[in-house]
Order: sequence, then C-alpha cells, then structure tokens
Amino acid sequence: MKTLQILALIPFGVFAQNETLTPPEKLFSEIHWNAQSPVKNQGERNSCSAFGVAAALETFDGVPKDLSEKYLYAIQKLNDFTANKKTSKGQFLASYPNALIANGVVTEAELPYDSRMTEKWYKTDSEFSQAFGESEIGFMDLLKNYSPKAKVFLNEYEFLDVKASKNVEYIKLLLKSGIKAIPVTYQLYIPGWKGQRTTNFNTITPDFGYTLFGITGNKMTYSDAKNIYGNSINEKILSGELKFVNTDPDLTQYRTHVVTIIGYDDQGFIIKNSWGSTWRWNGYERVSFDFHKLFVGEALVIKSVTIKN
Repeated sequence: MKTLQILALIPFGVFAQNETLTPPEKLFSEIHWNAQSPVKNQGERNSCSAFGVAAALETFDGVPKDLSEKYLYAIQKLNDFTANKKTSKGQFLASYPNALIANGVVTEAELPYDSRMTEKWYKTDSEFSQAFGESEIGFMDLLKNYSPKAKVFLNEYEFLDVKASKNVEYIKLLLKSGIKAIPVTYQLYIPGWKGQRTTNFNTITPDFGYTLFGITGNKMTYSDAKNIYGNSINEKILSGELKFVNTDPDLTQYRTHVVTIIGYDDQGFIIKNSWGSTWRWNGYERVSFDFHKLFVGEALVIKSVTIKN
C-alpha cells in the first residue's frame, strides 16, 4: 500500500456558510453537527491541517467559533523553521501541539484567511524563503502583532500515530465520551473524493482507485475480496499477506489530506471537509470504517484548552 506523501490541496469553489444542519438520514450515534464554524474552503492553499485543527478547537466551551486557519498554518511553519525542519507543502498534525501550547491561536477576525496562494517558492530557495512563501506571513509580524493576541491555547491532547489511529473502536469511544471533533490525515485517491452537492451521503470506500490481488493472484475489488476474506481482510492487507495496489498510473492522483471526524453511524465516520459547502452533502461525507483502517495515517485528539483573558 502506498505510504503517506506530502499533504495535498484540492480547490473546490469558494467560502460558503451553512445553515443549521439536519442529518440527511437516521444516524445511530451522536453526530456533532454545528459544534464549530461552518464548512469553509481552503482554496489554493495547502492548509487542510489548519482547518482540521481549528474545527477541533472550536468545539470547546468559551472558544470563539471562528478561529484563524491562516494563523494556525503559519505558526506551524515558524515552528518547523526554528526547529530546522525542511519546509513542506502542507503540514502533518503531529507538528501542531508544541506551537499551540506555546503560541495559541487568534480569531479569524484578527487574521483573516486568504484562499489564494500568492507567494511562490521553490526547493532551490533559501529555507527562510521557502518557509515564508508557504506561510505567506512574515514571522516577525506573526510574533509581534498576532501571537500576543492569542487567547486559546492547547492544554491536554493525545496524538495517535499510524497504528493507534486505525483503532476504530477507540475513535468511537472518544466521540461518545465528549470529544466532538478529531482531525485525521488520510491517504486518498482524488477522483474518488470529488463530487458535487448531494442530498445524501455517498460513502467513500476502498473500492475506487485500488485493486487487490488474492492469494491465488486474481484481481478483485476490495468489496469482492471482503466477501471472501471477511473481517480479517484489513489485517491481511496491512500485513502484506494480500497485495493492495493503486490502479491509476498517474501517482499524482494519490495524495494525503486532513479532514475532521465529527461522529459516526453504523456504516462509517462522518467527516467535515475543507472544500466548501458545495462538496458532497453540505461539505460533509461518510468514510467507511474499512477506508479509515486502511488509509488513516495520524489523528490529533484535543482534550482540553486554556482560554486566557
């Protein structure tokens, strides 16, 4: 199975605000609709991780329901730069806790998001130029004019690595125990995630963009293979016993992307995306538990925050 690559961005439409949402069908567990700001669109930026982290922070009592994704993304680039890490297009969730503890986050009103990518940078540029180009805000400006305004700071969290984040039952337990939003990083096949507005969920599964070779070497879809191998199929794939490969020769179609799990039903996790409210069902969709087990790479569980006056 293909390993995690740099975080990718797929632009869809423009910023849009949702009305109060009513689930499109009967759900079998609490879904935390409207616990944070409405679905937005990251546009041309590589900032999906910031949208996921903001969605989780906004669920806590007393936290403004519209935090600055631009600030969140930029403060991670500053954190990486000062730690002598190479600048990347995108950001993994593991990079957020230290900066959130030290520098907190400001509101959207204080540092509004711009969905356009205006600064271009290249691998031949200096490390500083790369970090500035990706964050699109000067680090001195960030520290002098914005960090002092931060009122929401990370207090307690749990980071789930690639193995721990695959534990579906633990994610469910967290969602039933008071955690309202959990940002996760998925590997995805872009054509399988595209979609216009729908009136219902269209569950994302491992079928589209991948094929599986059985023990006898015959090709089959994931669903057909599951009918043969049953619930042990994911363990067989992850252990390498069954070969699971990409079907599209264009490997640029396989990216990693951060979304936010806000609940679940009997078929999968309900996710909030950052591709605008015209994507799928008002910007939300269902990801099957099988997809999650195979393609999740990390999760950041924010358990408490500190709000400073």
